[in-house]
Amino acid sequence: MDKLYVPLLILLTSLTGYLYAVRALRVGRHDLVRAFGGALEFIGCWMLVYGANTLCGLVLILLIRRLTGFFISVYVLGGVVMTLFTFLQALVAYHLWRVSGRK
Repeated sequence: MDKLYVPLLILLTSLTGYLYAVRALRVGRHDLVRAFGGALEFIGCWMLVYGANTLCGLVLILLIRRLTGFFISVYVLGGVVMTLFTFLQALVAYHLWRVSGRK
């Protein structure tokens, strides 16, 4: 049951949001499909930025280790702080991409 809790919670809140959007806000199906597509585009942008940050961070850690002798663990790249800052970077990058009109 523990493993089902989070997926069921996400399903419940998504269904509630869907019903609210359709009934109270009168959002059409086409608008919901566009919103879902935009969310997928943003997730893709987030993954690209996360990969770039991880790669640059790894190279920088290896350079610092080699050139200075200081030891920096690669585990710092997997922390919550990096994930949150990468989210913000991706949000800005995605917004700028959408505003620029280039596809």
